[in-house]
Amino acid sequence: MDHFAAQYRRLRALFDVFLAPEITAVLVPLIRPALRLGAAGRVPVHLGGAPLLPPDEPWPQWNGRPLDFLGAIDFAGVGDIPGLPPCRAAFYYASETPRPWGNDPGQRDGWRVFTGDLRTASPPPGAVSFPRVTLGAAPFLSLPSPQESVVQRLETVYSGVQPVYAQLHAAWTRHTCPDDAPAHQLGGWPTLVQRPLGPDCLYASTGRALNSLTPPALTPEEQRAVDEWHLLLQLDSDDRLGWYWGDPGRIYFSTRQNTPVEHSWLT
Repeated sequence: MDHFAAQYRRLRALFDVFLAPEITAVLVPLIRPALRLGAAGRVPVHLGGAPLLPPDEPWPQWNGRPLDFLGAIDFAGVGDIPGLPPCRAAFYYASETPRPWGNDPGQRDGWRVFTGDLRTASPPPGAVSFPRVTLGAAPFLSLPSPQESVVQRLETVYSGVQPVYAQLHAAWTRHTCPDDAPAHQLGGWPTLVQRPLGPDCLYASTGRALNSLTPPALTPEEQRAVDEWHLLLQLDSDDRLGWYWGDPGRIYFSTRQNTPVEHSWLT
């Protein structure tokens, strides 16, 4: 697509100015197409609004609390972005405190993703409703956050590159999201607030709690498993929707290739 080609040229020029050619050669293949949800996009995406569920599907609950409908997204209609599924999906979350953060396997029912034939459903008492907000999906090229393991590994080979890359990443983030709006996103690299998502997804989805604020030491096999996880949907705190995700500020739905979207993990 032309928009990706133009962004690629700008990004490559930015790397060439501040980084050695051998470092640029490592970073360029890591670039991932994504969609930012905001005012500038042309393809409409709706968050909040009337809940949708498959026919005869009971309203999802967690610890006796009804989950809250966050929105339904037609991934097949937003554009050809690698890693996004060709389906429509409805997202639910236990948005009121105490919230599940996905770092414990016992929190698995604290969010749900539904696909297939989605129809309007009536929320039960206690479910929080959010206003319908229409945003536009705008394509952009995403970069791994400085906390990602791929950047940390680069630092072990090229000492001193990490702080330079962190500044480039911040500059590119401001370029692709210039109005300081909530950073809602489909696909690509997540815009991290804290630690990377992959270790949380791997540990909790395989029955292990991860309570450290820093990423754990991983075996080569675990690192390969972590690298299989990729971002599906990133939802930021947003006054328009009444979303306040506490200290982390964002929630992320991640999935793996050839895995049903319903098995997405939240962090």
